[in-house]
Amino acid sequence: MSARRWLRRPETALFALAFTAYAYFYQGGGWNAAVRFDLVRAIVEQGTLRIDGYEQNTGDRAYRDGHYYCDKAPGLSFAAVPVYAAVYPLAGEGRLRGRFVSRAAWLATVWAVALPSAAAVVMLALLGEVLGLRPPWRAALALAYAFATLAFPYATLFYGHQLAAALLVLAFGLLMRARWRGATPGVGRLVAVGALLGAAVTVEYPAALAVAAIALYAAAFVRPWHRLGWLAAGAVLPLAGLAAYHTAAFGSPLTLPYAFSTDAPRRQGPLLGWGVPRARVLYAVLLSRYRGLFYSAPWLLFALPGAIRLWRTPRLRPEAAVALAIPMMYVLLNAGLNDWHGGWGTGPRHLVPALPFLALAAGGLLVGRNPSRAERMAYGLAVAFSAGLMLAATSVQPEVPRWIGRPFEEHLLPAFVQGRLALNTLPIHTGTVHERREAWNMGELLGLRGLATLLPLAAVLAAGVVWLWGTLRQPKAVSRSTLE
Repeated sequence: MSARRWLRRPETALFALAFTAYAYFYQGGGWNAAVRFDLVRAIVEQGTLRIDGYEQNTGDRAYRDGHYYCDKAPGLSFAAVPVYAAVYPLAGEGRLRGRFVSRAAWLATVWAVALPSAAAVVMLALLGEVLGLRPPWRAALALAYAFATLAFPYATLFYGHQLAAALLVLAFGLLMRARWRGATPGVGRLVAVGALLGAAVTVEYPAALAVAAIALYAAAFVRPWHRLGWLAAGAVLPLAGLAAYHTAAFGSPLTLPYAFSTDAPRRQGPLLGWGVPRARVLYAVLLSRYRGLFYSAPWLLFALPGAIRLWRTPRLRPEAAVALAIPMMYVLLNAGLNDWHGGWGTGPRHLVPALPFLALAAGGLLVGRNPSRAERMAYGLAVAFSAGLMLAATSVQPEVPRWIGRPFEEHLLPAFVQGRLALNTLPIHTGTVHERREAWNMGELLGLRGLATLLPLAAVLAAGVVWLWGTLRQPKAVSRSTLE
């Protein structure tokens, strides 16, 4: 396909919009991001899986036989190794400077989190086509997910949640679009799906829940069944790498780092920090001002009636089952965790991998019908409200201290209005807390201050929206995907 044809595709504009926004911010350090990047540095700089000498910047670590290890799934760190290996020689000889490490961490985040997250936005638009949505509504659904959910702040953090979300929805999308065409997926597609699902587990262990749901979805229509062996074959390489990592670091292919975690919640409860789901926690992660998913993104409430409409559409019933099952499993998982709040953060971060499926369910509300003016207004207001909160969280500090009871009212919105952006002072390269801010955005690098630092982003996004609108006005605005 020629470059001109690519530029005329809505998918290209959507990708550019999301990727630009996600890459615009660097959030500095924090325990979760720091320990994952410690593993990247240990592999590249020392050729080891041990993070001894790096671990002072985090409390999220595992300790075994006198050595420290990352207590997270290693997939995100592995994905970032090539980027850090490419830039590490530029550091020169001697002790690495904090500025170099922070810039390298930003590059790693852009490569391993922002890039696949933008691809997931495009996939959601393509799945809107499967639902039968008109091109403007497909784009609106994708943009709502990109900018009006926790996908926005977590796509700027070196966390595993958003990468897992991207891998899961890309895998599901490849299957869903194949079923839409009424054809059994080819060998290459099945291997790719398996690789994506296996990689999701290496990034976030709880992704195994979603993998099971997507695998059952595949089993429902892939015929003959022995072709599912190709899907399993695709998962072998990432899962074999995960098993090898567990063996080298923790002595057994099935031993998780949580078994050696120095983080107290991971040593409590019947299963590595997880127990029976609690009603009060369900309320907290769904509706409360503290971590409520629907408080920070109320437009996702459309997922329930949307899923019902999908279920009542016979051809989309299997998709409805997946779109309901994955969020429900993640909610129950979150409600049973000892550290259900997720420590420092915005919203229920453990639910981030389920958000593309909630968004898809919300899109189901538009299947086979055009919304009324009142419905369009309700949808638009809910998305705009959510997008405003997500912009504030991303611009100010996604990792809100856990003791702030109403993060948006007490911290994020006041700071945003006052122009106090990029507030994080935690470095990613050392345990020493600096007085200066470690976070930044591209506007600051251009010499701007306060809210003015967001003006370049606003200008680029405005141009991107004009570009997107121009592509949608063309005949056959969203053609069959090149992913097919």
